[in-house]
Amino acid sequence: MSTHRGVWDCHTHIYGPWKAFPLPDGAAYLPALAPMDDLLAMHDRIGVSHGVLVQAACYGRDHSALLDGIAMSGGRYRGVALVDDATTDAELHRLDQGGVRGVRFNFMGHLPGERNFARLRETAVRVKALNWHVLVHGRLDQILPVLDAWSDLDIPIVVDHMGRQDATLPIDEVAMKALERHLENPMRWVKLSGVDRLMQGTPPPWDAALPLARRLLAVAPDRAIWGSDWPHPNIKGDVPDDDALLAFVRLVCADEATAQAVLCDNPLKLYV
Repeated sequence: MSTHRGVWDCHTHIYGPWKAFPLPDGAAYLPALAPMDDLLAMHDRIGVSHGVLVQAACYGRDHSALLDGIAMSGGRYRGVALVDDATTDAELHRLDQGGVRGVRFNFMGHLPGERNFARLRETAVRVKALNWHVLVHGRLDQILPVLDAWSDLDIPIVVDHMGRQDATLPIDEVAMKALERHLENPMRWVKLSGVDRLMQGTPPPWDAALPLARRLLAVAPDRAIWGSDWPHPNIKGDVPDDDALLAFVRLVCADEATAQAVLCDNPLKLYV
């Protein structure tokens, strides 16, 4: 991988082209076309040089589009896969060779996925041998029990989309303090992404979400990363502008040194 310390977008999805990468029958959802070419163009427009492709639930365990997109990037992009206990060691090796560096566990009700903590832990232990990380996606009431159960698990665990908290409501101090305690663990990370979701689809500015994001950043400034969530599947309201999302995380960071850490330096620890 390039050692260029440019800006990383650590959460994107791609869909299509349909002729090359059709959706399977019974897909979890039916997204609009959003191929790798369009993602690269968006990143070029906003000044992002590196990215992470997160396997879309609608593709299930078929990572063909994701691996093709990583290959197209010439080493500038990495991937996060969807795997389970049925995934063979050979397939894990193939994904690793293709640029995958993590696995995502979905706990949101609208997305399919294993929910059994014990089986998921076995998968986490398997991917630890590849130096991957685990990305947990769900509301705080869904992921805090996971973090509690895996408090002894010596693998980087990334909390996706700031724990899917509702930033239009007062912060749930009990849940937030529990999350902050977990983020004090040097193996726990947070992704400062999904502010449009946390703001329930309202347009920017998203100032109401600043206290939440800044609290999470303050606990783990060297373990916080950012992602746009392009092309923003399954959202409320209008599709957010990716420039505004990048501007928001810079505002969260408040100074250039912190922005350099979140956008450039921290991702290298997970994705190289």
